[in-house]
Amino acid sequence: MIALHHNTGNGCRITKNKDMPSAWIQRPGGRTHRSGDARTPRFASKAGKALIYGEEEESRMEYNACNIRMSENHRLNRIPFGLDFDDGSLVDVENVPRGAKCGCVCPSCKTPLIARQGDEKEWHFAHASRRIYKCTKNECQYSFYVSVRLMARQLIGDEITMRLPEYRGTVTRHDNRRGYPLSEPFLVTKSKEIIISNVEVETCFAGVPVDLVGQINDFRFVVYFTHPGRNIPPELASIVDSQSGVIAVALDGLGKTMFRGERGDRRSYQSILRKFLINDLESKHWVYHPRYQRCHQQALQELEAKAASASASHVARNERRLTPSNAHRINESDVDISSWKAAKQRVVLFECVMCKTQWEGLEPSGSVCPQCHKHLYRIRKKILGDPMIE
Repeated sequence: MIALHHNTGNGCRITKNKDMPSAWIQRPGGRTHRSGDARTPRFASKAGKALIYGEEEESRMEYNACNIRMSENHRLNRIPFGLDFDDGSLVDVENVPRGAKCGCVCPSCKTPLIARQGDEKEWHFAHASRRIYKCTKNECQYSFYVSVRLMARQLIGDEITMRLPEYRGTVTRHDNRRGYPLSEPFLVTKSKEIIISNVEVETCFAGVPVDLVGQINDFRFVVYFTHPGRNIPPELASIVDSQSGVIAVALDGLGKTMFRGERGDRRSYQSILRKFLINDLESKHWVYHPRYQRCHQQALQELEAKAASASASHVARNERRLTPSNAHRINESDVDISSWKAAKQRVVLFECVMCKTQWEGLEPSGSVCPQCHKHLYRIRKKILGDPMIE
């Protein structure tokens, strides 16, 4: 028996036997059965049975994975909006005659479309000619996304209300003393509902083509649609403009939202898309916000202040740990606040623990060893003028 392996092009592999009819399958260790036969083959041994079950399980898993990929590709090959051949506008498949009378072409490759409006499956446009589509399928790889993007531009018109997500950031600074990074989160803007007016489509911003540019009060606002094969231009993320904002809207999840497999009761694709543009927050993310740099700098300053405060507390703890024992300390709890403040300015005889150098200085400003230039390893030998403390 000679096994021929054929790749389908969708990541699946079909095995055929050359020396027997295609309707028959030779099961190793057993008899020959027709494909689809539910009878269990006779196995030569238990080991053979385990081996065959392993191969069948692997084939089943590979087949299921192939079906998932084919289902996703098939979903994205369905086109919800066609380009009207007469006036060049985008139309929903619900608003055109059935079949080839729809009068539409593919927005991506300009191949004629047919409107499939069956009773069971979801309505959609499909390419009318497979022969023509074979020549244009490379150009039409993203026909679903192209049709949705163009219809979104058309639906928005001159004005649209849109919910925007919140925008948060984090600044990080490595603390060498602690040996780990410190971070400080900050909020740029809360989630809010805005109105974009005076919308222009298919225009340029920062030197690159964008989908929409509109106004929010005195600010310019840019909307850029992304999908596989269409990423955010780096120019939009690197602008410096205190009067502009840029947000990206990912269209990746719309295929599953629009095509659920069965006809049933549903809204038009236009209404699904409009609701998605207005309310969906997960698909939107900020590319540029005019307040980001200011909020980032403020958070960085707060982080530096916290780091400095923590460092000062650490130094104070070390100083308390290295001062003489309680038997040689002044019981400051028995001294009133005025005498305590005065004591902080008294002249003290210090001694360095490291080099044994002695010197006189004001407490605490004069407590740095003149030899080692450090203040952490000194002790008070004597408060000058007070012979009780040595």
